Amino acid sequence: MKAFRPLLQALRAAVLATAVFWVALLIVDKTGWQAPLGATEPVVFFVVFFLGLLMAGKG
Repeated sequence: MKAFRPLLQALRAAVLATAVFWVALLIVDKTGWQAPLGATEPVVFFVVFFLGLLMAGKG
């Protein structure tokens, strides 16, 4: 099982990032904010991805 630990950690991180992405999109949708040129989803994805990279660098 020790050999699968990195895979399980990556899967857990992907599930968590997906949940954060959808919650952020839900909040953005409820507030009515829209990015120019319909780029709301890519902007939210970039923010979640960038924050994930910053947190991964701390580990």
